[in-house]
Amino acid sequence: MPVTAAQSTEEQSKQLEASRHAPGALTPTQLERYVRNIDVVGVGVQGQQRLLSSSVLVIGAGGLGSAALPYLAAAGVGRIGVVDGDHVELKNMQRQVLHTELGRNKAVSGAERMRALNPDVTVEEFPEYIDLQRAKELFTGFDLVMDCCDTFGAKFLISDAAEAVGARLVWATAVGMQGQCSVFGVPDAHGDRLYLRDLIPVEPADGDYPKATDIGVLGAMVGQIGALQATEAIKLLAGYGEPLVGRVMVLDAARGRWSVLPLRKAA
Repeated sequence: MPVTAAQSTEEQSKQLEASRHAPGALTPTQLERYVRNIDVVGVGVQGQQRLLSSSVLVIGAGGLGSAALPYLAAAGVGRIGVVDGDHVELKNMQRQVLHTELGRNKAVSGAERMRALNPDVTVEEFPEYIDLQRAKELFTGFDLVMDCCDTFGAKFLISDAAEAVGARLVWATAVGMQGQCSVFGVPDAHGDRLYLRDLIPVEPADGDYPKATDIGVLGAMVGQIGALQATEAIKLLAGYGEPLVGRVMVLDAARGRWSVLPLRKAA
């Protein structure tokens, strides 16, 4: 006899309820806090437990990081590191909604907000700019790295360091009214572990790509891409869904269009 949708849903509900009372399950407070995560089919208590035992290092607490970091903390990612040597300026406030005070270091400010948001989360702040060697040292201590920077120089450094130590990397960029997001360092359908230099072998010169200082950047659009980064990170850590491996998701906010394009190694 075929299983109906109603029967399938009922069975999922029974399995979910059983998992909530399994040995080593979450505390009652955690069950209440994360119930909307847990109720997502494919996540459940086990997925939430994986999140709570996972770690993410986020490079950049600016526009992208302002969206990604609170969602990571709220979702219950157990340990979050924040790296940023910059300080909050008035021109940042249009999009960097994580911060409320001018002049503060962004890593310190962001870490403070996340601790207030979720006491389950351990937050480590690194108020510094990092070079390649320092990046490699930090990356080995986390399950996943997120590139929330806004310059290609930083992006190549982060990708090169991730490739050197075999780290998984959630990458994004956002400028003007366009943003992109992908996942590097995870085998794609061809068995390749792509990183940024596989796609763009030579780092572009400073004047060869658009920057926010040239064409501006819409704050709400940056928030969409940062939230997408958090979604991809949560999927990877919880072991759920199909991450953007071997693909890049592109937002053209001016035209209201999302598209997904395949990625291949440059010839």
